[in-house]
Amino acid sequence: MKYEDMKIGRNEKCWCNSGKKFKHCHYGRENEQPVSKGEAIGHAKKNSSRKQCYVSSDLKHECSTKIINAHTISKSGSLKEIADESNHVLGLKINLPNIIKNKGKLIPEKIGINQASTFKGFCSTHDKALFACIEDREFVGDEEQCLALMYRSVAKELYAKEGMLNTSEFIKGADKGRAPFEQVFMQQFAADHQLGINAAIKELSELKYKLDKQLLGKCSGNLTHLIIKSSKPMPVAVSSIVSPISDFAGNLIQDLGDLRVDAQQLVFNSFSSDGKGYVVFSWAKESQKVLDFINSLLVIDENKIFSALIRFFFGVAENTFTSPLWWDGLANEQKRKIEKLIMSGVNPMEFEPRNLLVDDGIEFSGWDIASFEKINF
Repeated sequence: MKYEDMKIGRNEKCWCNSGKKFKHCHYGRENEQPVSKGEAIGHAKKNSSRKQCYVSSDLKHECSTKIINAHTISKSGSLKEIADESNHVLGLKINLPNIIKNKGKLIPEKIGINQASTFKGFCSTHDKALFACIEDREFVGDEEQCLALMYRSVAKELYAKEGMLNTSEFIKGADKGRAPFEQVFMQQFAADHQLGINAAIKELSELKYKLDKQLLGKCSGNLTHLIIKSSKPMPVAVSSIVSPISDFAGNLIQDLGDLRVDAQQLVFNSFSSDGKGYVVFSWAKESQKVLDFINSLLVIDENKIFSALIRFFFGVAENTFTSPLWWDGLANEQKRKIEKLIMSGVNPMEFEPRNLLVDDGIEFSGWDIASFEKINF
């Protein structure tokens, strides 16, 4: 739709679908005071400090009044294991001031382990109750621990997606002082973005409902896990969830552009426990497309799987933290590869390349696999 093609009366509904009359919405919007950088930064800070406990509604009555900075990756067992002498790891500082400073580029920067991987998504009571099984004891890969890993990752992603929805609403109001054609573009971009975000929130909420049922003991056996083990710590720690688009051979797994079809989701965690390293993939047992994706990893030569994991972690996840010692030991070509992977999903106007996870000859070392364990395959 072109702005010049629209002929709207002052008392008609506004073209932007806000539901307001044109005279109370976009009439004369180009003459209004533009949104300042300070307002944008203020919104971003407020949005990232939202507080909510993502526990099941059945357990809300137990919530404490204190919402804490919950770690999605264990600080004591995992982040501390890969931190430097000053207790810093390398991660992405994804906030508006930092993005402005780096001119839109995301680069690994030092982050203290107290701040790394945190979000205000659980009260103090439930953060302790739900995750003591992975924080306070050695990881053995039992059902309780794998469920806890999934639960925390899904809650963090829900928190992030709801924040993105808030930002889309902010963008809708940020076309003040813009030319009419820019207003149309911004409103259409925000509306399209919200369609995708709302679909993702719906799918995440459905997955969380399954996890809630298992957590409350109402069902079991609905989840599948692949655990990759090593006798040494994993130099890259991550906790995230993704709907894989293409596999490690470049084959299409699922088309996320079709919002009529629910996307199948894969939860993944990489961490250390008692000096050993683990990568845990988890998904709903009925998700055949995710199983196909996992099988494309398992057919790779074992000595190349770590390189495949590096491509995957940095190519699809933002909540990724790296050992400074491991990073400093990389060749420039390897660092450039990771920096390119980090930027692969930043531009919302670009589609994920089908060859994102395909072996391009740049290999990584630093973690030797000891064994694989399949649970409920």
